Amino acid sequence: MLNEKQQRLKEILENNINNETIGTAIAITGSWGVGKTYFWNDFRKNNPLKQKYVYVSLFGLESLNDLKTHIYSNIENNHSILEIPRWIRGLPSIFKDTRISQFGINASAKVFDSLMFNQVKDAIICFDDFERMSNKLDIKDVMGLANQLKLEKNCQIILILDETKTEDKNKEKYSEYKEKLIDETIKITSVEPLIRANAKDIDERLVDLMVKFADELDIHNFRFFQKIIKLYHQFLAQLPNEVATSTKEIILVRILHGYLIEDFGEKLDLSWQDINLNNEFGMLNFDPSEWSESKKKTYESLESLSGYFVRIDKWATEYKKWFEQKDRVDTQELSSLANSELLSEKNNIIKEELSHLMNQWRNIDVDQNYCDQLFGKSFESIVFNSLTNLSFHCFLLKKFGRNDLSRSLKRAVINWLNQELQENYEYIWDEVKSFGYDKENLFHWYIKRCKVKNPQAGLPSLFDVIKAYIQDGSVKSKSKLVLENVTQHDWESLFFGDMLRHSELKKTSKINLLRGILQIAQREGILPSIQQTIKIILQNKIIVSVDVSQQKNIEFVMEILKKEGLL
Repeated sequence: MLNEKQQRLKEILENNINNETIGTAIAITGSWGVGKTYFWNDFRKNNPLKQKYVYVSLFGLESLNDLKTHIYSNIENNHSILEIPRWIRGLPSIFKDTRISQFGINASAKVFDSLMFNQVKDAIICFDDFERMSNKLDIKDVMGLANQLKLEKNCQIILILDETKTEDKNKEKYSEYKEKLIDETIKITSVEPLIRANAKDIDERLVDLMVKFADELDIHNFRFFQKIIKLYHQFLAQLPNEVATSTKEIILVRILHGYLIEDFGEKLDLSWQDINLNNEFGMLNFDPSEWSESKKKTYESLESLSGYFVRIDKWATEYKKWFEQKDRVDTQELSSLANSELLSEKNNIIKEELSHLMNQWRNIDVDQNYCDQLFGKSFESIVFNSLTNLSFHCFLLKKFGRNDLSRSLKRAVINWLNQELQENYEYIWDEVKSFGYDKENLFHWYIKRCKVKNPQAGLPSLFDVIKAYIQDGSVKSKSKLVLENVTQHDWESLFFGDMLRHSELKKTSKINLLRGILQIAQREGILPSIQQTIKIILQNKIIVSVDVSQQKNIEFVMEILKKEGLL
């Protein structure tokens, strides 16, 4: 399309230059950010101009005289002989310092401006940035000057503007002059050329996805896609060198979705929560009447672009954090996701197969092997699928009369949860809450019950917290919760038990163990409560000890820690 438009522009200009005695005026129009200036510059690159040329940005010009001065002082001659020597172009600034007081105006400068501007002819002149034009410069004057250059100076005029964004008063004046001045209009309606030109190092399949996204959602502002491309590169740089193509697609989809919600969420009535509404359940888990027609159309478009737009996964959880800025993105988690079987090509194929199975039942197209296939693929997906989807798969198997397969899948998911919750409870629970806790979801309910029965589920052990700090000074996530839940008996066992006999802490002394715990408590803002408990333990040890030397030893350690502001 753009090649055709460039060819059309070339034919118009060449025909007018070769066959006409007066110039022509061509408007290049389109929405803000669609790439109108890029189109013109690309045209010039592909079609070198023989005529004199000047580009005029109306931004910053405040008078008609400024505009005229800019034109004659910046005109570029593509002839071998310069009609206006460059040293002469600098003279206006000299003359403008010479004032004739009896007239009260800069007469010398005005005469010089007039003489110099009269030399401008047979040129191609491009006017840009109408939308950013100063209110001191009247569009009527700009259009009038353009018309004069066209009719009297045989100049070819190019106007680059978004007709919808021109200031209200200027819009009326532009419409008035449009009929008199403009001979041809070329509309730029797609941001595709700009996307492709700036995403040459991105897989072609993903560039195609961005282009389709722009067309489907009618977003033709390249500044939007600049942000997409920049963030895509930033996140990709944090991942391993070898990343599956399907993984790259997930990353791009999450970024596209995030910026769509951030920039157009209010207008389109979109939120991250909608991913949960329009997942494997199809249209069963919400009342379609609750969504506006535009919102339905938006999600139909997104789903047609990529199934990842309407699925919950761990990538969605992490990217949601980034866009909402409510929590830090766990780049280590993203890296492990990219490295793990979660995003291997094999598992992404399983996701596609599950998506196909979901479409089969929606379209009433199942066969006698359907339940076995659904169970098999669901079972294979447990480690990377969402609990929402897995719960629905259990429900669907039960509805189709296969209670045996439904129970087997439930048991398999719960067995996997039992293993994961020991170390990753908080992460799994945060993921559940992030997209909406559902009391009807068996697995959501199970996770919540586990936390009630075992408040320590998912927290690192006290040993892990202390080891990490003593070995490399790092404080583990949830350390505060761990320290707050340690009893006095636990502390006594720690200080006077056999923790320091562990191979990973053999080189650590008891004073460093105490110092480390108190420093962690200080960092986490719970130092006073930990101080009090440790003081009681050490003072009790002094009381019960029959060895005076040991009593003095403990008192000396307490004195050191007190001087350090820790006890």
